[in-house]
Amino acid sequence: MSHAYLIPLALILGACSPNRSIEVPTAPSTRPEAVAKSTPAQERPLAAIDREPITLLGMRQRLMEAAGGDVLREMRLEAAIQEKLDARSIEITEEAIQSEENRLLLELDDTPDTATQLLKAVRASQGLGDVRYRGLLWRNAALRALIQEDVNVDSKTTELLWRINHGPRLRTRIIVVNSFSRAATIVQELDAGQDFTRLAVDWSIDSSRDRGGLLDPFSMDDVSYPLALRKAFDDLEIGQHTNAVLLGDRYLVGRLEERLPSDGISFESIKNRLREQARLTQERILMQEEAYRLRNQPKIRIFDGTLETSFQETTPERDEP
Repeated sequence: MSHAYLIPLALILGACSPNRSIEVPTAPSTRPEAVAKSTPAQERPLAAIDREPITLLGMRQRLMEAAGGDVLREMRLEAAIQEKLDARSIEITEEAIQSEENRLLLELDDTPDTATQLLKAVRASQGLGDVRYRGLLWRNAALRALIQEDVNVDSKTTELLWRINHGPRLRTRIIVVNSFSRAATIVQELDAGQDFTRLAVDWSIDSSRDRGGLLDPFSMDDVSYPLALRKAFDDLEIGQHTNAVLLGDRYLVGRLEERLPSDGISFESIKNRLREQARLTQERILMQEEAYRLRNQPKIRIFDGTLETSFQETTPERDEP
């Protein structure tokens, strides 16, 4: 006797079961727990707009355009750093990573609550979520560990830092232009009695133009200011202006506003704090130099066109630390 009828009968009975759903979904579920484990991660919904699921695959190109180059550069630097750490048998601990955050907070503000709020703002403006922010802290901790043997804070360095921060300083105004002819014309106008502040607002391409060319007071010992600029003010009397001074590919005209005396804080009273400040400054410089040396390591091959474009367009313009 044939039993072929048993198969369609079983299907019919199954369809009549009160526990069987008759709803057939027309779109993937937007509930992560409802997605089959076998579904590739890039096809699983990350969000939904109305009932339309948004997947990593759908966002991929936009994410690549937005931050792909920066993220790839970060990962490349981390790989180069890790290789050097392994070669020296250096391990970056959680304590070292936390110390980097503590330093960052202290640099932002002395008040903990204010520093925390400022850090949140910085992270938001730089697109630093938890993963990228931790990566930043790790890179800083690792670079600091790699350069420690090169740090050397001597008494001359500490005394120089004291002179820069607490010794005599100059208050000046500057006008920066692109050509010698424009700078020479400005000098002629100043010789004729024109107002320096107005000329700075009208012609300067430096950010100080909004303050009439006024700079923050600086020390003649501060090497962060170009030597040509410092020399130009060396022999001026208050109210006098310089001739045109060449600074790289630009020209500067400056006026001496005031010579400020030392603030009266003695070197001995703050030498320990200055020594720590000098160490941190030297570490920061050495860390930047080390990161620059490692910037093109290891070799990188990019197989995605969008990522290649993002990587090339976010390459730093200046090829120097």
